Parts: sequence; C-alpha cells; structure tokens
Amino acid sequence: MALKAGAQAAFFYAAPSRMIRLMKNYQSKHVRRTLNKYPLSRFEVEISIGHTLELVGIVDPYELLEQMIEKESINRDERFPYWAELWPSSLGLARWFCTANIAPAPQRVLELGCGLGLLGIVLARLGWWVEATDFVEDALIFTTYNALKNQVAGRHQVAYLDWRNPVGETCEFMVAADVAYEKKNHPHLARVLRHRLAPGGWFYLADPRRPTARGFCELLESRGYSHQIDSCRTKWKSLEHAIDIHIFQKPEVPI
Repeated sequence: MALKAGAQAAFFYAAPSRMIRLMKNYQSKHVRRTLNKYPLSRFEVEISIGHTLELVGIVDPYELLEQMIEKESINRDERFPYWAELWPSSLGLARWFCTANIAPAPQRVLELGCGLGLLGIVLARLGWWVEATDFVEDALIFTTYNALKNQVAGRHQVAYLDWRNPVGETCEFMVAADVAYEKKNHPHLARVLRHRLAPGGWFYLADPRRPTARGFCELLESRGYSHQIDSCRTKWKSLEHAIDIHIFQKPEVPI
C-alpha cells in the first residue's frame, strides 16, 4: 500500500516544540503501574509499505476477561475489554486516511473509543491534532504510552469521555472504528455527535459490515446527516477483512 500524494512526508511530521495541553496527563509511574498489571505484547503494525507503528497491548484479552469474571462476578457481555484488542476496522480506517483521495486535509479531530491508540497515532503522524477518548482509563493509559513510543505526543492528547454525558468543545471532525456493534449504544453515540460534532462537521466511521451498523446509519440519516460509503480491504493476523468507511456530514440546522 502506497501513501497518497503528499502524505508520505506528513507521515513523519515533526511535532512543534509547543505542546498541546493534555486533558489526561499521566505521570510515568502511573503508566508503568498500569502496564505492569498485564502480561504485555509488543508488536509492529504495517500502515503502508515501509511505514510501521510499534504498539504495546495485552497478550490475551480473552484470558483477561475470564480473570475479570472470576474476580468480580461480572457479566461477560457488559465488561469485555474491547479496548485491549486491535480491531481490523481501526487498521482499515487508518490505512484509508493514508491512501484515499477523498480523505480530508489534517485538522483537529476527536477519536471515539481509542483502545490501544492506533488510529489516532496514525492521524497524528499525518499532521492531525488528535483528542483520543475512551470510557476506560486503562485504555487511555495504553494509548498515552503508545503515542509517546511513536513520538506523536506533541499532536496527541487523551481524554475521558462518557457517551451518556458527552461534555467538551465541538470539533469539525470525528472518527471511530467498530463502535456501532450494539444497538443499545446507538442513542448514546448519536448524543455524542449532537453535542461534540459541530454543525456541518464530518464523522468517519469504519465498520466490518456488521448488520447492527445499518441501524445506526439509518438513525443518523433520519436526523438529516448526509451519508456516503467507501470501502477497503485490510489484512490483519493473516486474515483479510472487508471494511466499510461511512462518511457522515452533520446538517447545519438540526432536524
């Protein structure tokens, strides 16, 4: 996969000396303490030919889930550590921003459900100012570590975001990967867009063609969002995945 014209130089964008304010500024001892709770996996992810990220994740999220269930008597569906997986949709959307001719020029962007941080880190390398958000603090800490490891901290910040109460400034661009898998979360996700996406703003959602995502797309269309679909195929762990890139534009005036 080759980078689109002008993106190759931007992929190794040199961060300016002025640091943006971190909404969650974790001390190194806090990061180390969190990482030490887990058996860690260190791996490389190829974004395009000759360009890779080095990430730290958890060896086996499914084993982690079993431990959580055993210790806390939790419901398997409610507390699965989704953040600890690197999902193909995230990789597909990251690669799409590197190569698609219709991808926008870098600006400020809000990422929903950052997980291990791959998507936001790639966008920061491409020159975007990234606010990577998640509901789980350990995800924010892993993302912080991975952003530092990949030398994009100057253009990358992390922040806690509860979709049920999405406070914060609006922005022109939002991105997310594989977050529409549960219908019960659709109203909360739509609420985030209502409060955090500016009128006329753009939302880029990658999804591995889950049936539940269609319902979310219909919900946004019913609220006046324009909607187009691009697609890509991405390979991860020896498997090829078909990924839909949903491109929404919020109406200037709410319906």
